[in-house]
Amino acid sequence: MKNLDKILIKFLILSLILFVFSLFFSKNGKNTPKAIDSAILNPRHSSEISQIEINVPYQEDGSIIFKKQGDFWLLEKDLPSGEKIISQADSAIIESFIKNSSKIRKLYKVSDKSSDYESFSVSENSGIAVSFTGNNSKMYTKVHFGHSDSLKNRIYFRSEASKITYECENDFQQYLTSETNYWSEGKIIPEIKNPVQITVKINESSVGQPPKATTLDEKSASFSTKSNTLLSLRHGQIWSETTINSENYISTLTVQDGNGRLAKLDFFKIQNGDDESYFYRKSIQPSPVDSQENTFAFYSEKAAYEISAWTYEKIMQTILSAE
Repeated sequence: MKNLDKILIKFLILSLILFVFSLFFSKNGKNTPKAIDSAILNPRHSSEISQIEINVPYQEDGSIIFKKQGDFWLLEKDLPSGEKIISQADSAIIESFIKNSSKIRKLYKVSDKSSDYESFSVSENSGIAVSFTGNNSKMYTKVHFGHSDSLKNRIYFRSEASKITYECENDFQQYLTSETNYWSEGKIIPEIKNPVQITVKINESSVGQPPKATTLDEKSASFSTKSNTLLSLRHGQIWSETTINSENYISTLTVQDGNGRLAKLDFFKIQNGDDESYFYRKSIQPSPVDSQENTFAFYSEKAAYEISAWTYEKIMQTILSAE
């Protein structure tokens, strides 16, 4: 009997342990958010997106807009001074953002109360708002992204049309910025793909000697190497056009491609004591085969681009060198 009692006692203890564990896991299971398969942006609309707006409400200049024009995406940025920057956006980053937003993913519901917006940073004043608009000017979705959970690698968000707050995999963080430099096309002349002629003209007054002009065409020695070097160079910060004026003009670079499209870059040098800053302003003359949308994109550009002294010297050396 004693052995039987011991067995019964052990069995009872084991049963109690299993009961406690079952209650614990059952409780946690009820609190675990259930996943649904969905997307931030309906995949059916991904190819129709013609405008994206990102607004960071707690930053003074926290709004940026991207508009599709022909083969290009333009970024528009209103500055606190009242001026506007219009420049080419990096199409690859924008297309990546659209693709990422329309990807079917696991969404976990964490709240259906508007009173919880602030705790997840998805309110109008705390969430980073992203809206996607189609070709028909219809807004397909507007989403407020909140703070992220680094341990789970998830980010909170809600749709403007719903009170439900979700969390999902945080592969959006890199896109949630209104910084012009992140979104801009970094190449100095992305509009030119296959140059056939390059000309540099140095301003006479800027060097104290007769003007120097050099023209290279595709038949010139090392033209391919020189043009590839030129097309690989990148600009830095983007500023408003009022950053530069005609008194600072030093040179002009003109590049023509095989279709007749022409890019003209006027360079400016600003001397502030021992510091030198270089900028350029760009204008694009469309080719006869360019669409009306491309032409509009070229004529819309309104910006001044800063480049390093090294980049400016590289441009001049590349074109003016005899090699």
